[in-house]
Parts: sequence; C-alpha cells; structure tokens
Amino acid sequence: MDLNKVQDTIIEEFELMIDQVKSKFKYLRHFADMGAKPALYVLERTNEKLVRLTKSRIWLDAEYRDGKVYYYGDSDSKIIKGILALYIRVFSGRTPHEIINSDVYFVNEISLHSNLSVERRNDMSSVLQRIRAFAAGYKLKSLGV
Repeated sequence: MDLNKVQDTIIEEFELMIDQVKSKFKYLRHFADMGAKPALYVLERTNEKLVRLTKSRIWLDAEYRDGKVYYYGDSDSKIIKGILALYIRVFSGRTPHEIINSDVYFVNEISLHSNLSVERRNDMSSVLQRIRAFAAGYKLKSLGV
C-alpha cells in the first residue's frame, strides 16, 4: 500500500473514532491505549537513538534494506508512543525518495495538532525531522555519496 493510501486509511479509522469520542481526553486516551500495546520489536534505548530537543523521551532507529527504510521507535510517554506508531506505520517500508518528498497530511485530517500541547507538537516535529534525516542519509548512501 502506498504512503498516501496508508494516511487515508488512518484518516478513515479516526473519522469513525472521532464521531464516537467528543472530548480531548478520550481522543488522547486513544493514543495512550495504542502506546500501551506490546511492541512487535525491542528497541534499545540508547543515547544514539534518542531524538533530541523533545520534552518526552523518544527513541527512533531505522534500517535500510532492499531499497526501503524501516523504522523502529519507543517513548516513555504512552501518548507519544501511540502517535509514533502512526508515523512508523506511514513511513516504514518506503523508499527514501517517498519519505523525503511526502506530504504528511494525516496529522491535520485527524486533528492531531489541534489536540496536542505545543511541547508534544514540537516532539512530533522533531520525530518527523529525524525520520526524514534517516531517509536522506540512506538516499545519499545508496548514491555512493
């Protein structure tokens, strides 16, 4: 499924949930519930993987195989961990070109930014920058630069 289709699927899922959830608390609780689910992988929480300039502690790592980037993440905040799971769902398994040139519209469509504090919006902005930095690094590496 291409990157935009994944975003559209997330939007559809949230449209159903948003109709049922009228309060900001329940909306954020949904992310916390997503973040509480057991991870499918174990990510070492090392300083090298720590996303800088964030209020929450967020770890992000990536690997490049068969021309695609695969992301792994974790956070000490269940809400951020749940949001991070959406970012990973959108970007993991994509080519560096797709990641770098993507329009990340699902966050606006599901009213994510309007329901987050400034600090959490900044956290997710830092995560997106790190996701794109990984992709840019792998793209340069694949070009032999």
